[in-house]
Amino acid sequence: MKPTRRIIVDDSQLQILRPSNMKAEREVPSFLAEPIPEEQLRLGRMGSRPSSRNDRQPSPYRHDLDGSVATTPLSRTSSQESHETHATSMLLAPLQTKGPIEDFDDFDPLEVDDPKSYDLVQPSSEREPQAFSLEARSGLLFSREHLEIIFSDPTLLIPFTAFLSNTRPQSVPILVYYLDAVKALKAIAYANAVTEALEPIPGHEFTSLPVRCTLNSILEDKASKAFDVLVNEDLPAYITHQYIKIVSLNVTRRVTGTLAPHLREASEGLAEVFCLTDPSRKDNPIIFASEEFHRTTQYGMSYAIGRNCRFLQGPNTDRHSVRRLREAVVAGKEHSEVFLNYRRDGSPFMNLLMTAPLCDSRGKIRYFIGAQVDVSGLVKNCTEMESLQRLVLQKSGGTQPNDATGEPTKKDEFKELSEMLNSLELQTVQRWGGRMHREQIDDDDGVGVTATAHKPRLLLKDSSETPKTYNLNTRGGGVLSGVFQHYLLIRPHPSLRILFASPSLRVPGILQSPFMNKIGGSARVRDDLTAALAEGRGVTAKVRWINRYDEDGRNRWIHCTPLIGSNGHIGVWMIVVIDQENSLNRRWKQAPPVEPSPMDNLSGPLADRRQGESLNAGSVRSSSPYSL
Repeated sequence: MKPTRRIIVDDSQLQILRPSNMKAEREVPSFLAEPIPEEQLRLGRMGSRPSSRNDRQPSPYRHDLDGSVATTPLSRTSSQESHETHATSMLLAPLQTKGPIEDFDDFDPLEVDDPKSYDLVQPSSEREPQAFSLEARSGLLFSREHLEIIFSDPTLLIPFTAFLSNTRPQSVPILVYYLDAVKALKAIAYANAVTEALEPIPGHEFTSLPVRCTLNSILEDKASKAFDVLVNEDLPAYITHQYIKIVSLNVTRRVTGTLAPHLREASEGLAEVFCLTDPSRKDNPIIFASEEFHRTTQYGMSYAIGRNCRFLQGPNTDRHSVRRLREAVVAGKEHSEVFLNYRRDGSPFMNLLMTAPLCDSRGKIRYFIGAQVDVSGLVKNCTEMESLQRLVLQKSGGTQPNDATGEPTKKDEFKELSEMLNSLELQTVQRWGGRMHREQIDDDDGVGVTATAHKPRLLLKDSSETPKTYNLNTRGGGVLSGVFQHYLLIRPHPSLRILFASPSLRVPGILQSPFMNKIGGSARVRDDLTAALAEGRGVTAKVRWINRYDEDGRNRWIHCTPLIGSNGHIGVWMIVVIDQENSLNRRWKQAPPVEPSPMDNLSGPLADRRQGESLNAGSVRSSSPYSL
């Protein structure tokens, strides 16, 4: 049997049957109008026996939709070892038709599905340790239980409250409100404990009636809502602050080459995940991103460029974190956040994101820079997070001893109330506590020395002289957190001009100035740095950072990362500037001596006036910073 020859079908020459033609053809099937040729019957019998794919012969007749076979054979025209079909000799019917649903297609789901019905072997009776889940750990990290553990231990609470006082003063009122509400609830609990201890007295019938406990559901609800605010807003900020400190230390040591050898591989690409977004475009899309960004997220250039960063969000991404990030972008302020993101394959990772606006010389926000660090390892190991370690231990079935003996402490309502007292209340208790149980009052208990021993000195000042303070920086200064607080964004080679700078490096005239003018030191370092920037290779270098006041410069490390555009070319360089650890404390040069002038030989009132001007000029000059 001859092998089948490939048929090349020109789609432009095919005509599909119209519904009216199809309907008419179905009404009078072709096999009823004309007899089936003997050759077609023979081919039909041959098709009933098994045959290989190469032995099959294409039927010279077309098959209609209803299963009938048309008697008009397909015309064939040979052209360069191929065959073409003509519109006049072939009509194609639709590939699929809607028909009635068969009985076997109507499945009913099982209402009761026994998990044991899927067992192939007898399951093990031993309890296996539960596999680690980053999503579950993320839920614990930002949970209400985590903050409850922090509040249960003063050693954990003091750093938390200090963080709020120093960096989030707007959260202090809600913290005080919650503590006062809890103090009131504990006072009610102590009062209930006292009333429960009242025993009936024989002969006094009114004492036999029990006293009902006092409850204040409204106060409990207010305290719970205040605690929810701390959980949703301040706990994530505290966690972000802790991770920024850890990351900054590791990035600084890696860039400066002082990181331990066994940690260098784990920190590879730690400070190289950047993206640049354009808020002037719709939905603030990414316009440039580093190669490490694509390796970390697994999203290629063609997908990430032109999209908003929300494609990294997933089912367990905290909605409050997304809201805070969106509000910061709208307000044009810098922001840092830790939240759960997802790679392209669906695997989760904890993302430490630090964003800041980039302003031009007129103060207009042009772009947003985002620096990302994968802190999944810190979350998994509970690094520098003792409160999270305790929570994980509790969830895993471990015990947390409440005292040295390991036995749970008996509940003491008065002790719990005493722990809530502040310093002023403690002074009052120390002075007046137990007064009614004393037989006599010492003289010192009245108006003696102890009455004024702990009172601080007062500062009396006219309120009219108190200057008012205003927050002039209403749009944010573009400060990234931690190690990224000193940065530059420069154009690619050969321009290498500075486009944007962090507030710490933004001095008059730095924007649009050549970047290499800031680099001093040996010519070899300058040449190698220029060559690396020209080749588009990420580079870390120790340079002499010079300025107009110090031509010698001081030692600094620069960490340069290219950001790639949709065309695959470098659009901008992100340069992180890091001070050397041993040069953080600045030393100041002595001001240069002032050359004597003929005016110094004057005498009389004019000389006194000139001497006063020299003293004033010398004080200003000596305060000028000449940093090494």
